[in-house]
Amino acid sequence: MTHLEEIIAQLQSVFSESEVSEEQDMATWRKRIDAIDQLLLVLLNERSACANTIGHIKKQLNLPIYVPEREKIVLNNVLAGNKGPLDNSAVRGLFERIIDETRSLERRKYQYPDQTDPTS
Repeated sequence: MTHLEEIIAQLQSVFSESEVSEEQDMATWRKRIDAIDQLLLVLLNERSACANTIGHIKKQLNLPIYVPEREKIVLNNVLAGNKGPLDNSAVRGLFERIIDETRSLERRKYQYPDQTDPTS
């Protein structure tokens, strides 16, 4: 089973518990949120690892870390898939922050590997 397949299996496990009734106590809901948080962490780190691979390729090809057109595409993709309850403004803000952190990591690793990122 690949790493991504493990993540999908964990997601399916969390969502199979979607029949949690409103009568159940907060502890049940909090346990579910904790499981989702752990999955988000795994997914965010997986996303960062993918972006780092792209950062390595960019360095090899002498390409810039920041590509505004690509950022627009990413944001448009997630906004197009947003079904709420978060509104588009919230989703945009979250993904802009994720992208900023990923870009910062790319800069530290590939653009300024021997020093602190001057843009931080």
